[in-house]
Order: sequence, then structure tokens, then C-alpha cells
Amino acid sequence: MKIAVSISRRWRAALAGRCADRGSATVFVVGFAIVLFACAGLAIDGGRAINARDKVNDVAEQAARAGAGRLDDASLRAVDGSVVLDPVAAEAEAGRFVNLANPEYTVLPSADTGTVTVRVEWTYPTVILGIVGINSIAVSGTATASPATGVGP
Repeated sequence: MKIAVSISRRWRAALAGRCADRGSATVFVVGFAIVLFACAGLAIDGGRAINARDKVNDVAEQAARAGAGRLDDASLRAVDGSVVLDPVAAEAEAGRFVNLANPEYTVLPSADTGTVTVRVEWTYPTVILGIVGINSIAVSGTATASPATGVGP
């Protein structure tokens, strides 16, 4: 009888220890999956954000250069040979360039008689970070250009 009680106690102790650990692997796997998705979201959407920022900066630079080509005709014909931008035409050309590059971009051009400044903004949709509620990332780029005349440096 003493042996049966001893075996019974050992059996209960073994079962009690097994029940205490039950489900601990599930919690670990769920936690690890969340961390894995967060890292993947940061890597993929973070890389896409850098790429989108580079594209927006490139478009802003090219639009500013295009706008800087819109010179005031009267100043070109002047005796002093000064080169002056036509601000209205420069802003219109910069806006046209950005709209041709991507109609989803928002363009904010400003020009005076010497320079054209173009700010381009865009909000692009995320791929993985939408799972945690980050559905888009805003990127922007700004560039300034002025007309260049003459030959050489």
C-alpha cells in the first residue's frame, strides 16, 4: 500500500509540473511572430520610404531646373545683358514638370526674378506597416535652381 501511495504522489507531481508549463511555447511563438512582422515592416516600408524620398527629391530638382529655363525675354534683349527669370512662367513650368512626373505629387513652386524653388510632397501607402495602423508615410523634397549663362565654369 505504501508503494501505491508513493507512485500516486509521484504521478500527481509529474502531471502538476507538466500542466504549469502548458502554453508557454505558444506565448513565445506569438511574441516572436509580432517582433518578426515589425522588423519586416520596418525593413520593407522603411526601404520604400527612402526610395520614395529620393524620387521626390529628384523630381523637385528637375522641376526647379525646368523652371529656371523660363527667362524674361525683355531682360535678354536689354543692353546690360542681365538674365532675369519670368516668375509666373517659371512656376508654371515647374508645376507642369511635376504633374507629368507623377500626378499624385503635390507641388508648391515659388519663383522670383533670380531663383525657382520647388517643394514636392507625396504620401505613399505602406505594405506591411498597415497591419499596425500605419497606412501611409509622407515624404517631401525641396530644390532651388537659378538660370545659368555663359560658357565654362
